[in-house]
Formats: sequence, C-alpha cells, structure tokens
Amino acid sequence: MRIKGRVLIFGIAMSIFPLLFLGLANFNATRLYLQERIQLQNFERATALAEQISEFVQYKAASMSIVTYTNASTLVGQDPIAREMILATLLRQESYFEAIEVADLKFNVLGQIDRRNVILPLKADVKLNHRDLTANTSFSISPVFFSNDGRPQFYLTVGIQDPLTRKNIGYLQAKTDLKGMVTKIANLRIGQAGYIYLTDELGNLIGHTDFSNVLRQENVRQNPDVQAFLAGQRPSPQGTEYRNSDGVQVVGLFAPVENLNWGVFIEQPIREAYQHIYEFSRKLLGILLVAIALVTLISIMFGLKLTRPIENLEGEVRRIILTGDLKSEIPQQTQDEIGRLVQSFNQLLAQLNEISINLITEKELLATVVGGIGAGMVLLDSDKRIIWWNSIFAQWFAREEFLLLTCEEFIGEEGADCSFTENGSIITHDIKGKRSYLRKMYYPLHQENVTQPAYLVLLEDVTQQVEMEARVIETDKMAAVGLLASGIAHEINNPLSIVSAHSEDMLDRLKEEPAQLEQEDLVSELQIINQQISRCKQITGGLLHFARKRQDTRDLINISTSTVQTIDLLEYRAKQKRIQIAYEMDKDLYVFGNENEWQQVILNIVTNALDASEEGGKIEIRTRCIRGAIRVVIEDNGQGIPGSQLKRILEPFYTTKPSGQGTGLGLFVSYGIIQKMNGQLEVQSVEGQGTIVEITLPNGS
Repeated sequence: MRIKGRVLIFGIAMSIFPLLFLGLANFNATRLYLQERIQLQNFERATALAEQISEFVQYKAASMSIVTYTNASTLVGQDPIAREMILATLLRQESYFEAIEVADLKFNVLGQIDRRNVILPLKADVKLNHRDLTANTSFSISPVFFSNDGRPQFYLTVGIQDPLTRKNIGYLQAKTDLKGMVTKIANLRIGQAGYIYLTDELGNLIGHTDFSNVLRQENVRQNPDVQAFLAGQRPSPQGTEYRNSDGVQVVGLFAPVENLNWGVFIEQPIREAYQHIYEFSRKLLGILLVAIALVTLISIMFGLKLTRPIENLEGEVRRIILTGDLKSEIPQQTQDEIGRLVQSFNQLLAQLNEISINLITEKELLATVVGGIGAGMVLLDSDKRIIWWNSIFAQWFAREEFLLLTCEEFIGEEGADCSFTENGSIITHDIKGKRSYLRKMYYPLHQENVTQPAYLVLLEDVTQQVEMEARVIETDKMAAVGLLASGIAHEINNPLSIVSAHSEDMLDRLKEEPAQLEQEDLVSELQIINQQISRCKQITGGLLHFARKRQDTRDLINISTSTVQTIDLLEYRAKQKRIQIAYEMDKDLYVFGNENEWQQVILNIVTNALDASEEGGKIEIRTRCIRGAIRVVIEDNGQGIPGSQLKRILEPFYTTKPSGQGTGLGLFVSYGIIQKMNGQLEVQSVEGQGTIVEITLPNGS
C-alpha cells in the first residue's frame, strides 16, 4: 500500500475509532434491553395461554362435577331414560364434549351418548376408556389422542359421589375435543410470521397456528425448547435462539400447563422479533457514516500535503524503470528523511548497474554450455508455445524462427505426442536427410506468472540405440525362423508325398491303359495335386510373411487374426510333442502396433510354452476386451519356473533352457515390443504347475 494510503488510513482510524467504540457500546446496551423486553413479552404471552388452557380444563371438570353432585343417584341408578336425558343436556351445554359415558365403581359403562354416532344397546362387558382417577384427585385426563379426522382429543373423568356418604359410587367421563380451544388460542398473532404450538407430556404436537402441522404430526422434539420442557427444566423469560424444522432462525420460549403436563411454545423469526433493533442499528449506522465522511475529508487534505514529496520520488523511479537507465541519478530536493532516501536510492542504482553487467556475462556463458551438451532443448509456455530454444534444436529442425510455434507445429512427425502424458517416448525426424530417432523428455517448471516457461522439453538423439534394438529383434526373429525351418520342412513333406503318389499313379495308368483313362479321373487327380500344392504355398507363405524384414510402422492390427496365423507356424512342433493348443479369442480386437513384431511376441512366448510342456500337455491362449483394454493370456501346464529365476527372465541372454537350445533374447525382445505398444507384460509361474503370461494393451478401436 502507498504511503499516502497508509497516512490517510491512520488519520481516519485515529479519528473514528473512539466514535465507533462509543456508538457500538450504546448500540449493544440498547440491543440487550430491547431483546429482553421482546422475550419477556413473548414469555408473558406463553404463560397466559398456559393458564387459559389449564382454566379451560378445570372449568370443564367443574361443570361435570356439578352434574354429578346434583344427579348422582340418577346417573348410577336403574332408570336409563333419566340418565340419558341428563347426559344429553350436558352434551348440549358443553360444545367441546364429543361423547359422555357413565360407569359404576368397577368401570362398567352404564350409559353413554355421542354427538356424532348412533349409540347401540350396551353390552355387558363394556369398560371406560380411561381409568386413572384416584381418591386424591377431583378429575383426571387421559393422554391426548387423535380422531379419525385428525382432531386432538382426550378423556376427562370425574368421580360421582354419594351426597350423603361422600364416597364414590361411579364415574362420569367425557371425550373432549381440543381442536376448537387450540384453534382459538393458536389464532393469536405473534407478529407477522410468529406462531404458537402446544405439545403433550411426550412432546407430541397437539396444536399449532398452522393446523396442517398437527395433521401430519410434525416432529418438534428436536427443538431445544421442547427438549428443555420434556427434561423438566423451569421456563425462563430469556428466549432460546435456534433453527426450527424449516431451517429458519427463531427465538423460542415455553410455559408448562399446570396439572396437565402440557407445554405452550411460542416461536418467532429473529428477523421479525428484533425488527426494532435493526431499525435502530440503521439509524446509528447513518450517523456514523456522516461522521466518518467528515473525518475522512480532513484526513485526505492533510495526507495529500504530507505525501507530495514522496510522489515526486515515485515519478522519478518509474521513469528509470521504463527507460532502463541505471546510470541516471535522481535529484535530491530536500534535506529531510525523504532527501536522505533519495540519496540512498542513487547508491542502489549504482549497485544494480554493476549486477546487471555481471548477469549479462553469466547469461552468455550459460548459452555456450547449453549449446554444447549435444541435445535439443526448448522452453514452452503454459499454452505449449516456444519461447526459447538452443542451437542444437535449431539445427535439427532447420528453421530460422520458432517463437510462439506450438508443440504440434515443430514436432509434426510420427510418434509425436504433445499431451505430455508419456515421458521418454521416441519420435522420428529427418536430420540432414537421415531418418533419426529422438527421445522426448519433458519437465514441468514452477511458473509464477504466465510470461515464465511452464515446460522444459529435452530431445536426445537415440538413433544408434534404436537401431541396435532393431538388430536384436531381427536376430531373435532369425533364430525363431531357424527353429521353425525343420518343422516347416516336415509339414511340407506330407503334401509333397501326396503329390508324388498321385503323379506316379497317373503316369502308370497313362502308360498301361491310356485309352481307358477317363477325363473325370484325370480331373480328380489334378484337383488333389492342386490342393496339396496350395497347402505347401500356404505353409511357406506364412513363414515368409513372418521372416520378411519388418517395416518400422505402427498401424491398427487385428491381434486375433495375427495370433492365429502365428500359431499355425507352430502346429507341427505341437503335433510332435502331442501338445494341444487351444485358443478362445474375441473377434475384431484391434491395437496400434507393428503386426510383424506382434507375431514375434506370440511366437517367442508360445515356443517357450512348447519347450516347457511335457508330451500330452496343453497350451491355452485367450484374448478379451476388459474395461477398455485388450488382455491376452497364454497359459501352459508345463514345468514352470523356479521362484529364484522368475525375477531374471526378462534380462537379455538369460535362459532356463539347456545349453544350445535358446538365445535368452525371446522374452527380453517381447517385453521391449510390448513397451513400445504402451502395454504391460506380466509373468506368473509356479514350479511344477505351469506358467501364465498376461499381456495388457490399450484398445486401438
């Protein structure tokens, strides 16, 4: 931050902090007072409502007691018509009663009347629904329950006493409807968005300003006020702030209903409850803003006067930055602290000028070193565009200008990959008319801003190494061709024997009975000879296809078809040892690679399996497409590989075969080919049980 800004901020802060402190202290005291008044008002409302509910129940119980006192003998007497008239009169007088029943001391119902249902003749074993009245209580109520149409109800029971003996001679019970009473109380408004609800002793919702909440039995037991009520805590005029079931922040209070163990709860959104506090805070904020504006104006005037010399110094520094003139000197205008700062800055400019000269010298030295390491180097930005290159790179790609060329534009050869997902890949490029192989290495760089390099690409000429690997592969192939030659000769011998036998038969018949030789016999003999010659041509064609000099190209190859063609070359060797070669291959499995190299991999692995298998053994070859990858499994039940040798089987010239029967290059060459195809080769073997070679390749389709 500039000095001018700091001076202004300091002046403003020192002016308005006392004002803010006093204002906030006054606001806080007022806020607390208003909160207490609002909460106390809601608490008084809840307490008043709880008293109203308690008085409502007591009044209904008193009304029933008067009826029992004046009509005790009639209610438990033998005259059902008189009893029914008393019950009907009480039902008409009390609109909250839904049904009334009279019972004897054993709670057997003697008579009953219902406001909504027709009463059938009583059965002998009908009992009162609620039987919890004790001698110490004048009335009792049952737990709240809900009618079929969702109205909360409870049973109110009073004892019937003999006027003379004052002993209970029966019970009068009324099924009381709470909905009317609860609706009357819940309709009391608590602001615009506040509401009242009522719960029983178990925390079940039995009344609410929005009665739909009662119908769907909304769970309010998680509210802190309800939990405090169920835990038996004393109500407090200080409200509790929490989120209700709708996620709204509310302030809640409760009051218990005496003698009923019910609770009355009031909840009001905080934003509405504290509306007066918010209005007061807005007024106070307006006053503070006016005061801050006046103080800010005074501070700005003082700050501008103080910081003008510093701004002059800043202008001179910017000029030096734009021109790059480190040899210039800033004029010293004052003798105070700012003047001494200008003097120190001039000394710093002289030191920077000396350091700049040294950096230019070191840069020239570094360019000489980078140009002489024998590898092409290039720096790319975050968009993979060239921002620097060395002389070797310029010689190889024979261009005068590379600046801002993309990676694809300067590496447009086979095998080029500018996604930087594979490090160490080989690309081809013509250098001075000669096809060369370059290993591409990339290194991400820490980039603090977009102008700095994001990647270092290193290109190393590995032409000799690649050509040497090609000679090793070709040597391994020629060794395999030599091993196949004897089997191919025996395989060709069978059709040649058939050709010879049929030819001699035709010659003998032409000499002995030329006139009797029919044209159909001649055609049949010639067809047999032609079939056997085609068989010979197929066998030699397969060998020539495998033995021809490979082209270093990568195309889509059908590995199932290519694998079957390779297995045909080993058919005679398998027959000699009576080994069954079974394969199970999915059709149309394509990978990117060289078909000749893939056949060499299959030939090497299957040949090893044949050498390791005893007579009568079995070799299984399976190809599958699993989760987007091609998997080839070659399994034999031969002698297996000892665990001590399993780690070395991929080393060049290492073999487990007897001396003179192997070059030790088969698996080494196969492993290298699979790596070129971006695949994996794994070998699992248990001595005496067999070997499994698993190859995984990316799906080319």
